[in-house]
Amino acid sequence: MFVGEKIMNNDSHTFEITAENQPTLLERLLQVTRYRGFLVIEFNVLPCSDNRRLDIKLTVQDPDKANLSGDNGVQRLYNQLNKLFDVNHINIKQTSTLQCQA
Repeated sequence: MFVGEKIMNNDSHTFEITAENQPTLLERLLQVTRYRGFLVIEFNVLPCSDNRRLDIKLTVQDPDKANLSGDNGVQRLYNQLNKLFDVNHINIKQTSTLQCQA
């Protein structure tokens, strides 16, 4: 570790989403995420074998976690994403990462 270097522990949440392959789906997922104040740190999309559905991995970080009690923000984001018409299924995984900042 160098002088003046900070190490921060950042909790992130990964949403594993299965959804119908529709033209506006990805835009709506990102829009809901942005409206809820989350930062997207990873976004992967792969079509399923039938090309009718998508497997999406959306990893987000809550920049205002200190203002929320527990995971209320994550639960609200989950609820909003789950309300989208084309979303079939969502799993949430929490991960902790260490970020080094000089």
